[in-house]
Amino acid sequence: MKTINLLETEDPTGMIEQLYDFLRDIDTAISETIDFDADYDNIAICGMGGSAIGGSILADAGFEISNIPIEVIEFTELPKWVGERTLAIISTYSGNTYETLMMYDQAIERRCQIIVVTSGGKIMERAVEDGVKVVSIKEGIQPRSAIGATVGYMANIIETTGGPKFKTEMKKVLPSLYRLRDRLVIGDNNNVAVKVARKVYGKVPVIYASPVLSGSAYRWKTQINENSKMMAFSGTIPESNHNDIMWWTEGSKRDAFQIVLFKEDESSKIMKKLLNVTVSTLRERGMNPLVIRIRGRTAIERGLRAIMIGDYVSIYLAQYGGVDPAQVDTIVSFKSRFSTLLSYMEKRKQKRAHKKYKAEKEENPPSEP
Repeated sequence: MKTINLLETEDPTGMIEQLYDFLRDIDTAISETIDFDADYDNIAICGMGGSAIGGSILADAGFEISNIPIEVIEFTELPKWVGERTLAIISTYSGNTYETLMMYDQAIERRCQIIVVTSGGKIMERAVEDGVKVVSIKEGIQPRSAIGATVGYMANIIETTGGPKFKTEMKKVLPSLYRLRDRLVIGDNNNVAVKVARKVYGKVPVIYASPVLSGSAYRWKTQINENSKMMAFSGTIPESNHNDIMWWTEGSKRDAFQIVLFKEDESSKIMKKLLNVTVSTLRERGMNPLVIRIRGRTAIERGLRAIMIGDYVSIYLAQYGGVDPAQVDTIVSFKSRFSTLLSYMEKRKQKRAHKKYKAEKEENPPSEP
């Protein structure tokens, strides 16, 4: 396959430029002063798709350094533990994601300590009306390309309110990440993203990582799905050694798939041993896993480096396949149909509630004074 210099490649939809701006967006977000006070026992990061993945990276990084639980909620309902002692970070790039709007309403009902990260939309209108703090991010890009801004602002919010020092750690590692980016945009034989793309092109990649990098592995999966228009899966080790490995070692049609394993520079001795045993077992059974070295002293650095490599892998795969990485018409159509359905259901619910209220009022008229 030919060498591709992404800086010189036609970019009519702006996806390459948006990808290139990832670190600048982080830099801008962590440098901004956020005036917001909170006192909480746990953090719920509420969002869907690309608006939630930044939270997953921080939740993973918190495994090593956080004394408080950080959980990402990607649903229409909040878990029971979310309440007044919860910092609820509501993240929706468009501001119109129906599932996230539903979580926002529940967070309001439960009197959570709420801050919204968005570029506008209905969530902005509701937050302003409710007097909820809003952090505005730039408009006009794909939601999945806003990850630099969302992860940066989330890190800023969490550290500003007394949580783990994610923002401080990001500032430390940005110089090395900029150097990595400069290597990733030049599609030569020394580019790790190119090597991976060439290896997985025409196959179904399955990306495995330790739980500390599970969000990054999932980001690889979703970016390959959306940008490259290819099927991909992700999982974690050691969990996958208790189920997936049976198919990898004894199943059929395995040649259609390509295993990708993250090998972290800094991880526990037991995790390193687990990875080595996994690789040797797969090789003994005829599989050839692609092992990717993920450098970095801290989990947050390794998580960001892994995301960058995976994002560029997805762009090179799109180039090889001749597809437009920006086009996600099916997702847009689904969101529209789902929003219409939920809106209809909500109106029906309100109508039933009004009918019940009216019936109860007729049965129990107010007494005369």
